[in-house]
Amino acid sequence: MAESDSVYRSKSAPARIPSDHPVFSLGNQDSNMTTNRQTSQALSLPIKSVNKIQTYVIWSGFNLLFLPFGILCCYFSYRVNQFKMQNRYEMAKKWSQRTFVLNIITTLIMIGFIITVVMLHYDHEQRQQVLQRNQTQTTMAYILWQPGR
Repeated sequence: MAESDSVYRSKSAPARIPSDHPVFSLGNQDSNMTTNRQTSQALSLPIKSVNKIQTYVIWSGFNLLFLPFGILCCYFSYRVNQFKMQNRYEMAKKWSQRTFVLNIITTLIMIGFIITVVMLHYDHEQRQQVLQRNQTQTTMAYILWQPGR
């Protein structure tokens, strides 16, 4: 009779589980069902600390010198900080990585822009000196940009 009870069990009756096996709950058990000794003990997963995740706020603030991308960098840092405050490790880590990549790209673009401006200014000064020397000798047409000279 014990075998027939286990085979023809009603759906409302809880299943009989031996006490030596661990029980994992999916949270869909009845609230009035008696819990086993193993189910009452919570399985604790290691909680990852959000304090170790970088926000890159200072770097983003430095990138504000290059306005369009600097504002975006600050926004990304703000989002990382929000997720850290909410203790959402995965989202904070993902946004931290995005912030890091965006800060690198912004810094490289800013350095390239500064080098370009300095080189164009130097070229302009050199042309002005040549023009001043040539004005005393002959008049020459001034072409603003001569590629391949």
